Amino acid sequence: MTPTFPSSHTLRMLEEGSLSGMSSGASTPEPQAPFTPKFSVRLSDRVTKDGDSVKFTLQVSQNGLTIQMLEREYEDFEYLDHCVTTSQPLHGLIIPPIPQRSAIDPYNAEIQSRRLMGKGSKTLIADEFHKDCHQLQKYLELLLSHPVLGKNEKLHDFLTTKDAPPRTKVKKGLISRLSDSLDSRKSSYPDSEEFFQKERDWVAKYQPAIANASDAFNKIIYAQLRIGHQLEHIVTALKLSSCPNDVVHNKQFNIINILFLECMDSIKSETDDKASKEDIMLGTVQTLWHRYIQAESAMLLDRTCLMVDYQSSNRALDKAKPNRKELAEKAKKEAEAAFEECSDIARHEIKHFQRQRVTEMQESVERYAAYQLTSARTTLSILSQALNQIKAINL
Repeated sequence: MTPTFPSSHTLRMLEEGSLSGMSSGASTPEPQAPFTPKFSVRLSDRVTKDGDSVKFTLQVSQNGLTIQMLEREYEDFEYLDHCVTTSQPLHGLIIPPIPQRSAIDPYNAEIQSRRLMGKGSKTLIADEFHKDCHQLQKYLELLLSHPVLGKNEKLHDFLTTKDAPPRTKVKKGLISRLSDSLDSRKSSYPDSEEFFQKERDWVAKYQPAIANASDAFNKIIYAQLRIGHQLEHIVTALKLSSCPNDVVHNKQFNIINILFLECMDSIKSETDDKASKEDIMLGTVQTLWHRYIQAESAMLLDRTCLMVDYQSSNRALDKAKPNRKELAEKAKKEAEAAFEECSDIARHEIKHFQRQRVTEMQESVERYAAYQLTSARTTLSILSQALNQIKAINL
């Protein structure tokens, strides 16, 4: 369950053991009541596509009862992400990442298919709307379950207004890009707290590792899809290789050919189904946490910038002339308050984030391993049945 955030004052009292009835060696305090999402949401399999426009159907529920059936386009989710990200006033939050948009126009779909299936492949990967629905639903669930973002008015409007809220095209200007570039230079500044320095070091190592793991797993998925297409060619060839039943040997060949054809067709269906299920079980989870790590990295960079500002304000106060002392003192206190608040929130965000990451990754790997056993047994059963049927033929 997602915990609520204590206030900065409460956090400091907890660290100092000064809460009523507690000493510095006391046990963990009684946890606060967990945050309960106001809505629950499910994306149905009903997806409509009209040219470059793809509409997803959302079922929004409250207290177990459906209150809305909505249609939203991917651009609506993008604008929601922009609104949620820019409207929250607190530093230190790890914003759940929005999934990447799938290639839906023929040109980009062809480029993506050749990249994933091989340059010589003429096969286009079909629209994976079931995968998009799964990822977008998870995105909304992460927002709704967050004790701060789950209360966001823009999120509630998105889920309760029949028509999608008006959206505007969001583009980064030159000043914004220059600001991001300058902020990124501060990522190398040593941290003032060991907890955050260790987390930054871990992120620097884990981010490329999970990216490589995700890419490697995707290669396995698309290798299975290529195998499925090759099996389809084998099935087609077997259908064309039957002989006239005018002699005994031809009749026996046709019987064996049909049995083998049916076996290959079943294996082909099993391979395609396996690739799709494995992608949902583990592939989308790896992609989510790869992007989530990037969101954590952005939060840590934001906190580092506040730390640098706080250190700069301290130096400015030390060097300030008497007539500028008051302003320098005020700027120093504001920078200190912003940095401490961010650190308090970030510390609890990171701990919750890591618990959730480990739990979901572990559950996904376990489901994936169990499915591998089930799938292998199914394939063995199909092959064994075909072999026994062929053996039973009186040659």
